[in-house]
Parts: sequence; structure tokens; C-alpha cells
Amino acid sequence: MPELTSKERNPTSVLVTRPRHQSAPFITQLEEEGFSVVLLPTIEIEFAATDLSETLRSDLIIFTSANAVTGAHNSLKFPWNTEAKTAAIGKATAEALNRLNCPVDIVPRTAASTEALLDALSVAIGDVTNLVVTIVRGDSGRDKLFTTLSAQNAKPRYQTVYKRALPEYSPVQLELVFKDGVPDIISVTSDLGLINLLAIVPSGLTQKLLSRPVIVNSERCAQLARDKGFNAEILVANPAETESQLSRILSLR
Repeated sequence: MPELTSKERNPTSVLVTRPRHQSAPFITQLEEEGFSVVLLPTIEIEFAATDLSETLRSDLIIFTSANAVTGAHNSLKFPWNTEAKTAAIGKATAEALNRLNCPVDIVPRTAASTEALLDALSVAIGDVTNLVVTIVRGDSGRDKLFTTLSAQNAKPRYQTVYKRALPEYSPVQLELVFKDGVPDIISVTSDLGLINLLAIVPSGLTQKLLSRPVIVNSERCAQLARDKGFNAEILVANPAETESQLSRILSLR
């Protein structure tokens, strides 16, 4: 069962929902800016050993998140003995690869998104016909990358290296997290994180939650938040990085 963290409240508090192992740098930045932080991970990442022998026999290997990098490295330590080109969906993913001595050939210069990555691939590679492309990811996610590459006559395939799970919290744990009420600002980094947040929060606090400003990482998630009933400001961090999330939160204070 995940351990929860709750800080003493200041006038402006932020609910951080990202997975625990990815939250520390963001929490430090928020606290340095004087915010009070409440950590409630809404996604639990489960890594498992995976056979990556087929992945090595690719022309292009695409990593869709920093978690995908960690999961792959856990199964087969970098650097890999392969002639494949390596692509990262964004800056954070590229940095995770570089820290593990895996050079990155292709990374979008603008947003960390499927659309930006497809544009970067078009510039760097051009014709992808018959290219064997392995998409390293979790057990779910958007299929746009796969379907677009298929339509361009590439040969894409998935390599799953981790699973996403809904964390389980006891009523006592949730009471501790929300002992001062619902925080002033909500930070969310994915569609699933938002969906899980609504599933985790006690029903008696749902309306308060929906009345809080929320920071998300994509227009798609912003629309999801509206559809779910969030009725205060919904701000998109662009590019989808920690620095952009922090900037949006500062704008609300």
C-alpha cells in the first residue's frame, strides 16, 4: 500500500498526483516557491522483467515516457547492442535515456506529444516504408503513433515494459491527506491520472475537487477535465514538462 505525504499547509497548496518515484523534483521546486504540497499518487507503476530480444532487432526504437526508459533498462541494461535508431517522445524521456548512456537520435523540439514526434520522424527519416519500429511503452495508451506509422507502411509493434495500476488507499490514509480539505490547485500529468483521481477522492469531497483549478499536460486532458465536471480554470502546461507545470501553477498564485 502506497505511503502518503502531507505537508503543513500554507495559503496556497498544490495536490501532486504524479507517481511517487517521479514526484520528488517537482515537490522540491514547489516548496522552494513557497507552496504547500500534498502528494497523492493516482497511478502506481509496476515494472516487470521483459524479454527485449525482438526489440533489439528493430530499425527504430521509440520510447514513449521516462517510465518506458526505466522499465526497459530494468530488463536489459543500457547501452544496448543494436544498430537501431532511438527516438524519445519528449525532453524528459530523452534526458532519462541520456542519463543511462543511451544516445537519442530523434526528439521533438516543441511539445512532448505523439503529433510532435511524428513530425520529428518525418524530418529525420522521411519515408518509413518497411521500417521495423518498436514502440516501448506501458500496458495502455494512445494508439495514434502505431496507426499513423502503419498507414505510412512502416511495421510498428508494441513492447510493454510496465503496467499502470490504481493505487489502493484506506479511509484513514485519505483522511490524513485531506485533513485540511481539498488543496487549492490540482496538478495532473495524464488522462489516466485524472480519471483515477476522481475514483480515489472520497465522494464527499468531489464537488470541492471539481471547483479547484487544474493543471494538465495536453489539450486532450483539458477537454477530459471539462467533461468530468471541473469548472474552474483548466490550464495546459506546454510543453508537457515539469517547468511548464510549475509556471502554470505560479500564474494561479
